[in-house]
Amino acid sequence: MPCVSVVIPTYNRSKLVKEAIESVLEQSYRNFELIVVDDGSTDDTRSVVEQVSDNRLTYFYKDNGGHCSARNYGLMQAKGQYIALLDHDDLWPNNYLEIMVDRLQAQNQCGFAYARVLLLQENGKTKPFAREERYLSGWVTKAFFKGGPCIMPSATMFKKEILGEFYFDEALKLGEDNDLFLRLSVKTPFLFVSDTNVFRRATPGSLSTHVTIDNQCYGILSVERFYYRLGGNKLIPPVLARRSISHKYRRAAKNVAQTYNRTAAIIFIKRAIRYYPLDIRLYFDLLKSFLLSKKNDPNPSWQMPKPLPPYITVTQKDG
Repeated sequence: MPCVSVVIPTYNRSKLVKEAIESVLEQSYRNFELIVVDDGSTDDTRSVVEQVSDNRLTYFYKDNGGHCSARNYGLMQAKGQYIALLDHDDLWPNNYLEIMVDRLQAQNQCGFAYARVLLLQENGKTKPFAREERYLSGWVTKAFFKGGPCIMPSATMFKKEILGEFYFDEALKLGEDNDLFLRLSVKTPFLFVSDTNVFRRATPGSLSTHVTIDNQCYGILSVERFYYRLGGNKLIPPVLARRSISHKYRRAAKNVAQTYNRTAAIIFIKRAIRYYPLDIRLYFDLLKSFLLSKKNDPNPSWQMPKPLPPYITVTQKDG
């Protein structure tokens, strides 16, 4: 029975992290270590976690460095054969680990498994997070350029051996999970596990609800880096890559246009056109962007961030 290292990063969410911890301790699969990484919380997280009496739980406190930093810290501490991630605002059913381990062992050629995600609503009911066609198995690298497989960190389990030096890029403030999974997808086939799921709770202040203009860029910059600087151009047809990146810029332009960020919208649409000039819709979008009021633009001097470097930014483990 292999050991699973469960990594929970947390920051100022003592009530939620307590419930996440409980969902791990109630697992039918018992051979795991639970690593809780407190990313500099200023609430009562430490006391809440330390009240949990279970020798499989280890609590680490570190200076605030962001979600990626906390996850990476936990990954560096992990000793298990398998690693499972769980965010502090998500929950597992009590047979989650048992099913995930069983499926990975049965499909030994796969080093990475992921499950379906259900949105847990305030009334206790659930609804699908994504369409079924976005849950795929096999070599899925191309799928990331076709809308992407639906993979959330809390719904993943992977062999520690495939991780190697692959960590979350701490230079990214949004889209860091997709970035890691895209890079891992060239190392191993992925396995979609259809008979379990993860419950995702949307909470105020979560990273996924905090969108700025710069945040719109991170996911696009990571895909550009993968394609042009990390060898993705050897795997992805040029037309597919350029259409995909163009679509991402178009979507970003629409998002910032809703907040009247005229300058950013124009920059994004121009980049979308540069990647795929055959998309007629882009020229209408460009016209709409120019028609946005200059007076209402809250960031008239905004500029596109520089491309990401090819190396991955990771804070070294203390000691």
